[in-house]
Amino acid sequence: MVSRKLLSGVAAIALLATTASFAAEPVSQDPGQRTIGFSADTAYPESVTWSARQSRFFVSSVRHGTVGTVTLDGKYTPFISDEKLVSTVGLLVDDARNTLWVTNSDPGAGDRTTPATQGKLAGIAAYDATTGARRAYYDLGRLSDGSHFANDVALDADGNAYVTDSFAPVIYRIDTAGKAAIFAQSPLFKDSEGFNLNGIAYHKDGYLLVGKYNSGDLFRVNLADPAKIERVKLPEPLKGVDGFNLADPEHLVVVLNLGADKTIELTSTDGWRSAKIAREVKSVTSMPTAATRAGKDTWVLNSRLDTLFDAKAAKVSDYLLQKF
Repeated sequence: MVSRKLLSGVAAIALLATTASFAAEPVSQDPGQRTIGFSADTAYPESVTWSARQSRFFVSSVRHGTVGTVTLDGKYTPFISDEKLVSTVGLLVDDARNTLWVTNSDPGAGDRTTPATQGKLAGIAAYDATTGARRAYYDLGRLSDGSHFANDVALDADGNAYVTDSFAPVIYRIDTAGKAAIFAQSPLFKDSEGFNLNGIAYHKDGYLLVGKYNSGDLFRVNLADPAKIERVKLPEPLKGVDGFNLADPEHLVVVLNLGADKTIELTSTDGWRSAKIAREVKSVTSMPTAATRAGKDTWVLNSRLDTLFDAKAAKVSDYLLQKF
């Protein structure tokens, strides 16, 4: 049984949003706009991804296991309700293929949580990004024994998907033919209970960048040889590293919670063998969990998930996207 204390760090994601040519310019209606507030009945969105093709954000829901959309003026609209989904965590829209990827887990705080799935569920579904119709569902937890939590997702240039598991020391891969398998496995990925692997991003030079929530490590995983895993040299541990977004080959936007509640920009000039902190911004509200790129802007989701996992806290329905 996963404790509530450990689950209070629920995270994902986030995720990297597509940088396809659909939106080359800033998308904010007002260049001075710094926040987008939206309301969704106790949804507790953990992840956000921007569709340039549709000019709207997609957001997940730990509480209801749904997916909604948010416009630039803060209008929330329900989009996907699928009985297979317990808690939707990581999201990634692939505009080029009109596909929305959604990771599915059970941290024990959702409407559909059960003893059979809590701390054991790891799945990912692919949906039509326009209609919301499910195209495929993959049960990743069946690939290995033990506890599971499918968290964040990234896509390589060919459209292969990579998913982190926070409770198992693995990264999964779903190839373009629809075959799911364990891509990388290492003791480096799990050295304690609770949340381990979390955010993930694809780098065009042939590797993945993966964050480890509890230790604050950042790993470089070679795509051609996934057994080649290197720890990125950092100026300090990034404890509470959640979702992140690779803005360009040398700049990674990293969201931190676990009490830090801020977003930082990492820079690297040596192929991510080391990195430095270039700047940081505190969150307006609590528990930032994911970042997404929209044109030239990066937006960070303030999820307020701390209030969901605190039994004494009042539950909330108002959330915030904050420009970084």
